[in-house]
Amino acid sequence: MKCAFAVPLSGSWNVNKSDWRGLGVALLVAALTACSSSDSSGLSKGGSGGQASGGVTGPAGATATGGTGSLGGTIARTGGNTALGGVAEFATGGAGGTGDGATESGGVSSGGSRPAGGTLAGGAIAVDAGLVSGGVSGAGGTSLAGGSPSGDAGTGNRDAAGRGGSGGADASAGGSSGAAGSTGTGNCGSPTPNLTPFGCKFAWGAADPGGSLANYNSYLQFVSYWVDSSISAAGTYTNCSACNWLKSKVTGTDIIPAYYAYIIGFLGHANGIVDGNQTGTKKLTTDGAALVKANRAAIVAAYAWYAKETYKVWPTKPLVWLMEGDFVQLVAGSQSSPLTYAEMGQLTADITCAIKSNMPNAVVAIDQSSWNSDDVTKSYWGAMKNVNYDMVWTTGVGNNQGFIEASATKSSYNATTANYAYLHTLTGRTILVDTSAGLSAAGDSWSTASLTDLNARIAEGVIAANITGTAPTQANISKLSGLNAIPSCP
Repeated sequence: MKCAFAVPLSGSWNVNKSDWRGLGVALLVAALTACSSSDSSGLSKGGSGGQASGGVTGPAGATATGGTGSLGGTIARTGGNTALGGVAEFATGGAGGTGDGATESGGVSSGGSRPAGGTLAGGAIAVDAGLVSGGVSGAGGTSLAGGSPSGDAGTGNRDAAGRGGSGGADASAGGSSGAAGSTGTGNCGSPTPNLTPFGCKFAWGAADPGGSLANYNSYLQFVSYWVDSSISAAGTYTNCSACNWLKSKVTGTDIIPAYYAYIIGFLGHANGIVDGNQTGTKKLTTDGAALVKANRAAIVAAYAWYAKETYKVWPTKPLVWLMEGDFVQLVAGSQSSPLTYAEMGQLTADITCAIKSNMPNAVVAIDQSSWNSDDVTKSYWGAMKNVNYDMVWTTGVGNNQGFIEASATKSSYNATTANYAYLHTLTGRTILVDTSAGLSAAGDSWSTASLTDLNARIAEGVIAANITGTAPTQANISKLSGLNAIPSCP
């Protein structure tokens, strides 16, 4: 599959996910299957109090309508960086509160000004609360330094009103995070996933060709674009290159844009951490999880900023966010400090909320690595059960009896789970499949497949194919005009 941790050798792509197969099958088995067949902190904080009409204060510091917002929970101190358990939210009518022991960006009053983000204890980057409308519930993060984790993140589900669940125990010595209350009047997106952002017909896509999209407008439904290599080593953006692309190339067409959201990978590059298939002392395959732990707050804030800027130029039609390829690698035993599945699930929930609270028309797709063992696939998606995502995306073929990889058979070690039908049933989501690029590029087995094969894939939950090498030809797509409609499409 694709670990968004590899730079393509040629073409118009900015980046490609790393090919982890060089790590070997032995490492794959011994280290939680840490290799792939394709491309690709702050404080633990209690939940922010919810709004109580009439001014009733909850246990985590609820915000009364018209009152002052406060952030619940004691801030743990360990002498090192700890994972930020959540992101501050908008509190209607409330002034920004401050956390215990650190200057924190608080809530934003609907008619007032936004408090500036301060500096967090331990040297982490403060989160600008103004970026996350509705915010993320304050599930406790595990500590990154000063001691081993002793608690898991909270698992509160977020609904349309943006309510969070209870915060998990803080893993640092020195205190525990407070119980999370309801967030403010904002939200983390509709609780109903958008399963068909391209409409009710099978969708065809291609990588951004680098020029005009006029020649593709008549037969492609979406085009993909990588975001964004301009991130600083501190995890901040000052320029939205994809926004310029949307304005100059996509606006005026019928094409739906799709982001390959590679913010964690690009942050690694900015900090001297190379892709898994490159030469360097630090690699994303071994140091990626430590990078995430040390920069968790900045990563969530970067996603929030990018979504907010994108929404300014693309406020109506859907935009699909294809999240960090081979994200599962962050729990692998090859990592110097791997995430737990609970930490991964909470981080994904926080990133997804940061996107959707700033861009209501965003469609978030989470990646499946085709090389996962059956147990890893089940654990991975179990960790995503409280994430408000819309789709699944993966790299695979269209003509191997429903198996994701071209070489897979019924006797493969992961045959039970490494197929489209199982993935669709397990997640309840539709699937977008790409063909990868660069070192892990595969041929186009989709636009050249038979109607029988493609109709079988549609029945298994696949709704779109992104041909990320050479764009598919209009002639090939025209031959497939008899494809079945997407099942149960509204």
